[in-house]
Amino acid sequence: MSSNALDEVGSLGSLKKSWGSIYRKSRPGSRNSVGADGESINDFASDPNGRLLRLSRELKNHTFCFSQLRPHLIPKTNGKDRLICVPTVRDRVVQRALLNFLSDHYDKVLANRISYGFLRGRSVKDAVHAACELRTSHPWVLKTDISSFFDRIDRNILEKQFKKLIRERSLHRILTGAMHCEVATPSVSATRRIKRLGIQHGRGVRQGMPLSPFFANVVLHPFDANIIERRLNAVRYADDLIFFANSKSECADIYDFCVSSLSKLDLELPPLTPQSKSVIFAPNEPAEFLGLGISLTSNRYVPRLLNPQHVAIQISLLQLASVKELLARRITLSNLGRAIENRISGYISAYEACENILELEHNLHLIGQKIRRNLYSKELKIPLANLSNDARAFLALDS
Repeated sequence: MSSNALDEVGSLGSLKKSWGSIYRKSRPGSRNSVGADGESINDFASDPNGRLLRLSRELKNHTFCFSQLRPHLIPKTNGKDRLICVPTVRDRVVQRALLNFLSDHYDKVLANRISYGFLRGRSVKDAVHAACELRTSHPWVLKTDISSFFDRIDRNILEKQFKKLIRERSLHRILTGAMHCEVATPSVSATRRIKRLGIQHGRGVRQGMPLSPFFANVVLHPFDANIIERRLNAVRYADDLIFFANSKSECADIYDFCVSSLSKLDLELPPLTPQSKSVIFAPNEPAEFLGLGISLTSNRYVPRLLNPQHVAIQISLLQLASVKELLARRITLSNLGRAIENRISGYISAYEACENILELEHNLHLIGQKIRRNLYSKELKIPLANLSNDARAFLALDS
């Protein structure tokens, strides 16, 4: 079985399936962005069969090597940067094919009682539902996440873990290659900005690669086993952790246990101090998890969208109220309405499990109207007060 695994991953049928998924899920406006090799999705699409045949030959001949990742640095409002690592299209096709194979064979192994992230048949909605169920009987909560998780992963530990877990030895070399992918540094300025983010050469797994979430579940598999062995009530989604207990002191004990268990993987939790990401919530306090509040309503715990998240969504959407911003995103008047509605629909879909989803839908509609009014009146200088009802309807404005 192991000797045929790489041939299966590198078969033309496997690569075609991977390429088709990548192309369908990519936004048309993003298909011209390039990786470190200068090739875009649209370039690849000009001759997919020829490119996939070459990839298949390279994989079967063991001559394929992963390229560096192109860094895309996005300034955040707090003055820091957010780093997105962009693999080449070739690498994405291969990693997606690998992930398809590994998901088929190992998702059931990794989908234990507490793990919900990046596994087939499990979703954010499932994780939040499980959290609400657990809090009903264990109302005290410890919420935390692993500090700089992806950037702190010890590659030696990860390699030992996936070689122990994955029986198909023919895949070990190529998985090791993916694990060691580094970010290209095109300029001195970019190098400094990336270094300020705490990213170290030779350490961590770069986010943006299709295999990164799989690596996350693999490296935390022993930690999950420790939690299950101790019979703790928990839900984990990647590096987001939430535990349920019957007292504050029990939550503190769980925190100490997690610190000790994660130290064996050379990972850390934020300190259990005020203004930290490690927080203990009393039964009557909403506990934030995956952007939602696990909140007490009518003697039961339900997921609710909290006010800070409402504000963050509003700020994000209102960025569309600038012509300069729209043009930067390749949005014009011809696709403005679709762009607004797509983003609103995305938020509604993401938070459909919320008990207050109708309130969110109403607020998003108001924000959509505000975007249009700001664009028409402030950016395009249209006197909205003088418009007829037909003209307002034409511009998708409420009467």
